[in-house]
Amino acid sequence: MQGSQHDRFLFVLLGASNLARGYSALTRQISKNISASEFINALGPGRGYCARGGLFNFTYSPIGECRVMESAKVYAESGFRMTVLLTDVGNDIMYGSPESLLIECLDTLIEKSLGLNAEVFVTSIHVDVSKDMSKTSFKLLKSIFYPNSPVSFDQADSAVKKLNHYLAEKSKQNERVHLVSGLGAFCGMDKIHFGLFKGHLAWSRVGNAMLMEMGVTPAGNIGLGSILVSLLKNLNRLITSDMLRVIKKPTGFF
Repeated sequence: MQGSQHDRFLFVLLGASNLARGYSALTRQISKNISASEFINALGPGRGYCARGGLFNFTYSPIGECRVMESAKVYAESGFRMTVLLTDVGNDIMYGSPESLLIECLDTLIEKSLGLNAEVFVTSIHVDVSKDMSKTSFKLLKSIFYPNSPVSFDQADSAVKKLNHYLAEKSKQNERVHLVSGLGAFCGMDKIHFGLFKGHLAWSRVGNAMLMEMGVTPAGNIGLGSILVSLLKNLNRLITSDMLRVIKKPTGFF
């Protein structure tokens, strides 16, 4: 995907809490390397792809049902070259959605993206439930992040393995679908979110993978300071826009 200096690029960023936390750092990294970049996204803590999810007193529409891809199509028809990232794909499992439904939703989004001639990047679920967690720690984390979840330890373990297998096979079947792996190395103590002092490393890996696919050599990695600023910006957006709704959603947020 080698671009010319006159190309305009659109990045469609889809995910949940990890993406929301790293969003400002990731977009800043991309913009530093590709000046003609625009971003649209669907993200937020607890957000699902086929299930409605959220945090505290607010929820987000499922990513598969919001209008982000319709907006992306307008950009594509205007000549933008497109890159789509699908990350944080595990919430639906814990909300009790069958993995077959989640896979169908992800496959639809990927195929829509490919139909718009996009390069697609996906990240697998970086938690191996049976290896990384005890049943006690699973119950504890479920009570904190998914208090109403009906999903058992064994159900979660099976669903994660099936979903990761789908993502790996999808990337093998199509040269424009790229699996970014190894992000489990940057997990924090809860095994779900990237660690406070590791998030910049995780998003550097993702961002640089996207840039290199476009033939752009990244000018450095995301720094720790950048990810801390990103966390603060996310907190501000979360409180003022998503929770209190005193400020409208920023342009490009679906």
